[in-house]
Order: sequence, then structure tokens, then C-alpha cells
Amino acid sequence: MGVTRFTLLVVVTILSASNAFGQPVSEQRVREAIDDAARGVGQAVAGGSPLTAPANTTGGLGHFQVVAAGTVTRMEIEDPRVDEGTVDFYLPVGSLQGAVGITDGGVLGFGAIDVIGRAGQVVAREEYRESQLLVALGARVGVLRETVAAPAVSVTVSRSWVEGLEWGDPDDEVHFNGDVAALSARVDVSKSFLLVTPYVGIGIDRTAIDADYRIPASLATGGSEIQGSFDTSSTHQKAYTGVDLAVALVRASIEVGIYDGGAFGAIGLRVGL
Repeated sequence: MGVTRFTLLVVVTILSASNAFGQPVSEQRVREAIDDAARGVGQAVAGGSPLTAPANTTGGLGHFQVVAAGTVTRMEIEDPRVDEGTVDFYLPVGSLQGAVGITDGGVLGFGAIDVIGRAGQVVAREEYRESQLLVALGARVGVLRETVAAPAVSVTVSRSWVEGLEWGDPDDEVHFNGDVAALSARVDVSKSFLLVTPYVGIGIDRTAIDADYRIPASLATGGSEIQGSFDTSSTHQKAYTGVDLAVALVRASIEVGIYDGGAFGAIGLRVGL
């Protein structure tokens, strides 16, 4: 599972196309595009709901949840082909997410702790064998366990990262090699009604990108090869809502959300004990 032609690195599609228009690529605009992409790339890596599911924790030792989820993030970045302007991109991600219970939090559920994790493959180039591993680790802490009168509330903190992403042929295309890391915090609230459980959440992500880039002479302004490195970071907020449904032996969820710079949607299938 992973990001189809994952692109910090989405920028390369624009840059390669610029050659067809006969327009040189400005290094400054490339750096601006990478900087602008930080929010969208961070959202794609970090995701929305920590488990694409309601806010209830697992229930302590012996309990777990596993979710197969897919998300699509829309992001808007600067277009290096022009002096001013932006382009929309859609970044799909597939991952396997899970939670293992540590403590149950007692009657009210306050202080219940789950260890959570997420893994998937980020396809940095066109060949699957060149993909890189996306990993996320964190903890979900219960604030309130759901009752007949009260919703479930939980807080999650996690860190997601992927290293060594590459895109583009270093010989004749704009080439990137970058590491992406995102630190995330979320608050989730959910309430069950028979077989349907609506949920909402808000969160904040801090994304850091450490990228090296190369613009070949055939595309660069001035007709000379350009090489450089660029470190950037960005903080963005998000809000999302979804509904969880009981379907046979599994539960299915559908989620939509917005963040500073675009929107995202997710679907998930979950089993647990």
C-alpha cells in the first residue's frame, strides 16, 4: 500500500511538463513550490482520524483494533512554470493502522491508553521496488468512555515519517531526494446510535521536509545545471467528520475533512477485539 507516485515530488510533474512549454524553471519557484507543498504532503503522511474510526479506546490489555484505510488528499501548490499561480494535486495513500490496549481507564475511561501504529509503502518512483516505508507511532489516551448519555472523547499524539523519497531521473529531469516527518495531535469525539456511530475530530500537524534537488541545464534558467538543498517546515490545522457502520463481521467508516491548504477523504475497514 502507499502513495501512487508520491510527490513531494508532486512538483516534478509540473516541472517536467514545463519543458514542453519551452519555459525555463526558476530555482526560486522550485523552492517556493516545495515550501508550499509541506502542508499537503504532511496531511497525506499524517492522515486524518488516527484510526479512521470512532474515539473510543480499545479497552485495555487483550484488546486491539486493526484498520485497512485509504485516503486521498487534495493539495494546492505554487506552479513554477509561471510567475504567479497554483496547481491542484490529489495524493492517494493506503495504509494498515492498528491500536493495542495498555490500560482500560476504569469506569469513566479517563486515562485509558492505546499504543497506535501505522505502516504503508510510499511509491517514490514509478517502480514499486523503489518505494519507501511510511511509519507512524503514537499513543491514544481516553478522556471519557462512551455511555448512554455521554460521547467518547480521546486525545492522540503521533509521529509519522518516511525517508529517502526520490522522484525524477537525475540525468534529464528535475530530481528530488527528501525526508518527510510529521508530528500530529488530535482530539476525537464519537457517539454510537445502534449500528451507526458518527464522529468528529480536530487536529494540528507540524511537518518538516529536508530535500535535495537538481534542475538539469536543459530546464534551468540560465542554461546551467542547478543543485541545492532546502529545509522547510509548516504547521497546519485540520477538522474532519465521519460515520462508522456495522457491516457483517467488520465495521466500515467514511470520512471527509479540511485542512489549511485543501481537503481530504478516507475510507476504512476495521476489525477488533
